[in-house]
Amino acid sequence: MKKFTSFVAAAAKKQAEKALKSSANSTTSTAVYQPKAPAALKKFSKVK
Repeated sequence: MKKFTSFVAAAAKKQAEKALKSSANSTTSTAVYQPKAPAALKKFSKVK
């Protein structure tokens, strides 16, 4: 059981390092657009 646990730990470490290397060497840019709600929708709001 101890060999299996060390194997799983080594595999997890390897995967984590791979993920960190790929995310550290890449860039991401995003833009979020949220349009204004029409005034006619105010009558459906429960918040005043």
